[in-house]
Amino acid sequence: MKKKIFILLFLLAFLSSLLAIYSRYRVEEGVKGVELILDYDSLSLLEVEETEYLRKLKENGLTAVAVYPERIVDLINNREGKLITGADLQKYSLITGEINPLLDSFPFTEESAFLIIDKKFLPGVEHIAGNYELEYQLAGEEIIIFFAKWDSKFSHLSLGFDKEVLASIRASGLKPIPRFYNHQLTNDYYRELMAEMSPELVIFAGSEVTGYGENGNKGLAKTAQTMLDNGICFGMIEPFIAKQNGAVSLAHLLEFNLLRVHSIQQQEMDKRANYTVDRIIERYLRAARERNVRLLYLKPFLNDEVGKSAEERTLAYINELAKTLENAGFKPGASVSYEKFKSSAILLVLTGMGIITGGVLLLNYLLPESYARYNYLLLALGLLAELGLLLIGREIFLRKILALGSAVVFPSLAIISQLLADGSDKYLYRFIKACLISLLGVVFLAASLAHISFMLYVDQFTGVKLSFILPLFFVSIYFLQEYLKGNNRNLCSMVKGFLELEIKVKHLLLLALLALGGLVYIGRTGNNFIIPVSGLEVFFRDLLEKILYIRPRFKEFLIGHPLLILALGLRGRFRAKLYFYPFIILASIGQINILNTFSHAHTPLLVSLIRTFHGIWLGMLIGFTLLGVVNYIVAKVEKHRGDYPG
Repeated sequence: MKKKIFILLFLLAFLSSLLAIYSRYRVEEGVKGVELILDYDSLSLLEVEETEYLRKLKENGLTAVAVYPERIVDLINNREGKLITGADLQKYSLITGEINPLLDSFPFTEESAFLIIDKKFLPGVEHIAGNYELEYQLAGEEIIIFFAKWDSKFSHLSLGFDKEVLASIRASGLKPIPRFYNHQLTNDYYRELMAEMSPELVIFAGSEVTGYGENGNKGLAKTAQTMLDNGICFGMIEPFIAKQNGAVSLAHLLEFNLLRVHSIQQQEMDKRANYTVDRIIERYLRAARERNVRLLYLKPFLNDEVGKSAEERTLAYINELAKTLENAGFKPGASVSYEKFKSSAILLVLTGMGIITGGVLLLNYLLPESYARYNYLLLALGLLAELGLLLIGREIFLRKILALGSAVVFPSLAIISQLLADGSDKYLYRFIKACLISLLGVVFLAASLAHISFMLYVDQFTGVKLSFILPLFFVSIYFLQEYLKGNNRNLCSMVKGFLELEIKVKHLLLLALLALGGLVYIGRTGNNFIIPVSGLEVFFRDLLEKILYIRPRFKEFLIGHPLLILALGLRGRFRAKLYFYPFIILASIGQINILNTFSHAHTPLLVSLIRTFHGIWLGMLIGFTLLGVVNYIVAKVEKHRGDYPG
């Protein structure tokens, strides 16, 4: 490939990618409103006069209250309703010879049941009685509902919302946020309530969204249509907090009219020693700042502290949270959904050409020069593949493939071209050039994921493990080729020599150490760590966050970047040695993680950029120090050998 064509393609792809990234940045910066939503069920556990306390919460920064529909099972569990089976009634009649005349007026059998609840639920009773042919009767301030043949599934029937609670929330100036369950017996009623209430947003309760599994996808389609018709936003809970079946499908049906929800469980709030107010606020702020979360779901404190009641503690922490968010540039109570955006097909194709061109350049390093004549063919095939996926409607899949390609290609290029390939630049320049190559890959990767679906974490970067392993694989191939060339050995002699090696205990220990390192490396990648985060690491994370606002990643500034500077500083002496290989692998980690940082498309671009910047300058500082120490030790060892030649 001629150099001019190569440069032109790269420049065109780079400029196109910058345009796509700017659109995403503009959308991210356009939504700063955050809702502070308190769980009503948890609030009701506090011994307070609710209406007055809600007003105080509003004055201290709360913006909304989440309420649940009243289900029969909840009324029974909360002792607001009493279920009497026909079998129990018959036994009682046999023992006492008496029976309540109101109950006796119904034609009950041992399979029947009666539910006795407060009169305030009459509208909901009228609804379920009409749908399920139930009889009911008013008895003073109570309602008696008769089930001719009781079935446990009836326990999921909903009686709607407590209108007194809704009135109290609205009177205090707060927004009621309904939390609907999913059950086929009640879903139509929930959708009617959505249309009737027409709330600003809905957060679904339980492990499924309303309509999931109801007549295939028809139930979800009905729910989505109700929400679209009434302009209702979907509060999508972060999947690592609570994964809800049907949430992703509903998000697509709603055309991404959603906001992300972060929550802290009540059990965590009750851990007095381990979860302080400061840590709670830091966690919510991190969710808003680093993951585009705009709905913060709060739980009250339920335990008193010395000199402070649970009610006072809750008021104080909500007030502090609201102030902290405002100081960070957010606006409590002004939440709006994100603008629907995606980079155009033309920009996406051009971005893809930049990644494909980088892949061709990587192959030129790995394959013999004779294969360079296929460069144009590879570019053409790549372009046809992009266009084909777009034509068959697989745009999201194409974006994922391109993002993965960028995450693999550019760290590999950075290490091969700057650490392993020949060149006379000094190690500082080579380190900077390696980081710039990786950052070029960042531009292409971020542009590939320039779609609202990735920003809201409905769809996500896939192939995380591959993005960590494949660059190491390509770097290893290049190193092995150069090592064999440098030692004038072919592959057969290399394999033969390897098989004839004498294995010693130190070799086994080294192999075990490498295996352990690989396990830690892979186990700490992705969104769900196999190896958990230690308490010490959490402490240093929090410390770095307080000092730097956005903390860098440990794998970058403690391992990858320092080891790359060390390897670059020592490459003149040890590059042809086999024991230089572990340094190469460790040095690659920093460049790989630069790309991985930006693969989290739900993290704002500015946050990822600051994180990467901190990782680079801290890694340089540690790397220079490490290189100075190693050079000093090497000089001492060489001097010692010179003084004692034997």
